[in-house]
Amino acid sequence: MSKKKEYVFTRTVGVTEETYIWANSYEEAEDIYTSGGGDTEEVDYNDGDWRCLKNPDVSPSEWRWGGKENAET
Repeated sequence: MSKKKEYVFTRTVGVTEETYIWANSYEEAEDIYTSGGGDTEEVDYNDGDWRCLKNPDVSPSEWRWGGKENAET
């Protein structure tokens, strides 16, 4: 049996949310929002880019960004 190697990846994603709050004042709305209240909807999601942080099969200079934008590289 061959010894397994560790590969490490990282991924950055962007999520945009909008939170709707009914309140009597901005201060009350802020308090509700910062305590996790309100009705939150995800309005945009960017799958982002990924990168291999550690690949024992190649030198670090060969590591590259991945993701949709760089699928051809």
